[in-house]
Amino acid sequence: MGYDFSAFDFSAGFRLLRDGFLSDKAEQVPFIQQSHEFNMKYAGLNAREYYSNPEALLYGAFKTAHEVGFDTPDYCWDSYNVEAEALGAKLVMFDDLTPAIDNVEPLVRQEKDLARLKAPVPGKSGRMAFAFQTMELYHELTGETPNLVFCAPFTLATQVMTFEDVVLGIKDNPAFIHKVMSFVTEEVLAPYINEFAAKFPEARANNGGDAVASLPFITLDMLEEFGLQYVERLQELTGHRVVVDNWWGDSFADDLERFWSMKLRATPAYLKVQDPDLFKVGAQKAKDFAQARDLPVMLGVSNNLLQDGPPEEIARRIHEYLEVAEPGGKSLLYLCNFSAQAPLAHVRAAVEAIKSFRRGERPYAGERASGREGTAAVIALPAKQKTRTGNLDEAQEEILDEIFGAVVDGLEADALAGVETALAEGIPLGAILDDALIAAMEEVGGLFSDGTIFVPEMLLSARAMKGGLELLRPLLTKTSAKPKGLVVLATVQGDVHDIGKNLVGMMLEGAGFQVIDLGVNIAPDEAVARVTEIGPDVVGLSALLTTTMPAMGRIIDAFQRAAIRIPVIVGGAPVNPDFARRIGADGYAENAPEAVNLVKRLVSQAAAPLAVPA
Repeated sequence: MGYDFSAFDFSAGFRLLRDGFLSDKAEQVPFIQQSHEFNMKYAGLNAREYYSNPEALLYGAFKTAHEVGFDTPDYCWDSYNVEAEALGAKLVMFDDLTPAIDNVEPLVRQEKDLARLKAPVPGKSGRMAFAFQTMELYHELTGETPNLVFCAPFTLATQVMTFEDVVLGIKDNPAFIHKVMSFVTEEVLAPYINEFAAKFPEARANNGGDAVASLPFITLDMLEEFGLQYVERLQELTGHRVVVDNWWGDSFADDLERFWSMKLRATPAYLKVQDPDLFKVGAQKAKDFAQARDLPVMLGVSNNLLQDGPPEEIARRIHEYLEVAEPGGKSLLYLCNFSAQAPLAHVRAAVEAIKSFRRGERPYAGERASGREGTAAVIALPAKQKTRTGNLDEAQEEILDEIFGAVVDGLEADALAGVETALAEGIPLGAILDDALIAAMEEVGGLFSDGTIFVPEMLLSARAMKGGLELLRPLLTKTSAKPKGLVVLATVQGDVHDIGKNLVGMMLEGAGFQVIDLGVNIAPDEAVARVTEIGPDVVGLSALLTTTMPAMGRIIDAFQRAAIRIPVIVGGAPVNPDFARRIGADGYAENAPEAVNLVKRLVSQAAAPLAVPA
């Protein structure tokens, strides 16, 4: 081997993990962490080697765990990409970032694409061999039984199709989506896991990553039919050697007991709840639910907290969760993610907080910050007042109401028919656009913000709105009707995810803005050139990975060097207001409706006349 592993011994940590999580033998609560990105950076390894060479990955994991003080090393890799790449999806590799599947041109859009797909050779196609070799080396080095990490059925379907196509397909052609789900479950994942089980038959908790199958990305009903059903099918096909434990969105569930019961069907041996949902619903509530069923509980600490700190808040959160977890044993603390951007001081602060608790130090004894927020906050929205353009008769008002209702309900055909009727009846274009299509999307944004609807319903409404807008667009062009503003959107360099960006674009168009989408993996120099050429009113940048967040700052710095004075807003799962302020962004939006409101505010501020001193 090219790396020296002789200094590493984690036997005490493995004993604590066995005795403290699935049994009550240990007096201390063990912890695990997701840290593969941090391991890569800490060990000074190139990402291309780290995510393709088993020795490099494990050396980074072992060195980091040994020197930083983790109980056990995290041997995970970019687990969402292996199976999709083995099917033929394009994998984008970087020097300092986690690899990502580029599904801008997805493998499957229709039946004939699915028919052409060939199942990979288990353990050999793509980096499946790398995954097996990593597990074999891990076993050789530690003597511990490894569990294969893999991409669970629903998320794998979105990797080969795109998230939007899967969600819209569930509405339009559920039979086809079931075919895709059956293919990835029965012909891709089951043979892959069974091949691994032949090497390690004692591995009983091979873990499927399925973050996309979470609330509010999909609904509970969709999760049960298109997520859980195929997890249970995979369990049947693999001798029940599979768990899927990382669904999140607990704080969005209107029936939390149903959601947690579904989690236990996917992972019967324990309940896992992680931040930010755990902090909202309460660590004690999760522990009580598991304890009542004589099951272990895994409590997960926020990756944003671990990255952004401050250290005292990291210590408070960890001490609270450990205090909840400790009585009765059968508990595990999970540090959700140390990314490459996590400061070493924060990582050390987390480890020291755990060690101080184990030493009996209790500076925060009895504090309970989690659970105070409850489930997703409901925002009281003012009743919408209908103000219509021009003098419309009652029949015309009714037509606009029908368009409005069709868009809110996500009924594309009805929305198109309504717009055609409105045009035939001579209703002004401005009234159709402002009082039906745009007003409906404002209503949809409010319903999403208050938790009444989830992302699938918003996608359906956006599609219905876009259909109506396409009918109006040529007529609006002829009348020289101007959009409310021009917005350029881009996913930053190193990131090929576009779920959030696309949704923001749809919502902005629904609000009357012109949107130009630059696409994904956009470098600073390309952003400068295109923004200079286009001259938008606002630029929106998206990142879904913690490792690509710094690229937002590099684009803003490039704009400043090029004397581009255009407002820049940022968003994406790992992004937060503090980060936006640090990189000099002009605003941050947590979701698509917030992005629309932010753009409206920035455009209106730019259009406001300057105050002239008397």
